[in-house]
Amino acid sequence: MKRKERLRAGVIHFLLILLAIVTLTPFVHIALIAFGENVVGTGVAVPRSFTLRHFSLLLSETHFLRWMLNSFLIAVATVGVAVVLVSISVYALSRLRFYGREHLFRAILLIQVFPLTLAMVSIFRIFAAMGLLNRMAGLIVVNAVLASTGLILVAKGYFDTIPMDIDEAAKIDGASRLTILWKINLPLAKPMMMIVAIQSFVIAYNEYVLSSTVMTQGLDRMPLAVGLQSMIVGQYGTNWSLYCAGAIIGSAPMLIIFYSLQKYFIGGLTEGSVKS
Repeated sequence: MKRKERLRAGVIHFLLILLAIVTLTPFVHIALIAFGENVVGTGVAVPRSFTLRHFSLLLSETHFLRWMLNSFLIAVATVGVAVVLVSISVYALSRLRFYGREHLFRAILLIQVFPLTLAMVSIFRIFAAMGLLNRMAGLIVVNAVLASTGLILVAKGYFDTIPMDIDEAAKIDGASRLTILWKINLPLAKPMMMIVAIQSFVIAYNEYVLSSTVMTQGLDRMPLAVGLQSMIVGQYGTNWSLYCAGAIIGSAPMLIIFYSLQKYFIGGLTEGSVKS
């Protein structure tokens, strides 16, 4: 039995190491291009010399810091709107009984089936009609809605596990529905709401398809993903070293936020699996 357990543990560790190598290889490749001297293309193995010049050029001769700030502001605002939308929507779908509730939930499920590209023309026309082209406010609204549709499905299952007896007891004490949601349901669902916040931040911070369609004028207005694309095609020509340097610095906020809040993220996933 001990030999079988050791063999199984060895196989598991081997597979985990292999998975780590496969996962980290692209990041190592990006770092080599970003720090490498005189790197022309993406086929570099190990550069002969290393430099910080690309990072210096990135910060001094491009709008990178502005792009990063734009994406951060869009992501933070998206988190606020998405948390409110998900909280209210999940409370209504989980706690209220009204005609068409199941049909509404199925409609939200159906939205996930269709790819975003099918709605690009309609979204662009709506943005143009409302004067939201090249404005961050439009991206915030759309990102929040897109993030919420998927996160509602996750959060509803968690809300369903909160006993209705708690709500009934609060109603007897004279609490309104808003008070029950704010002071009872949301505190109990804090781990799940942290998942909603983290996921919506990542979705908005990394979003490219919508941004590249509705943010087409003014380099200083672009979010990070669209700005980095201009490093390869556009004003800055083809410069993979600048692009990779920007990708390394640009990923820092997500890494910091995830590792700072990972206990809530992992806790929400594990508690949700146990409760369901």
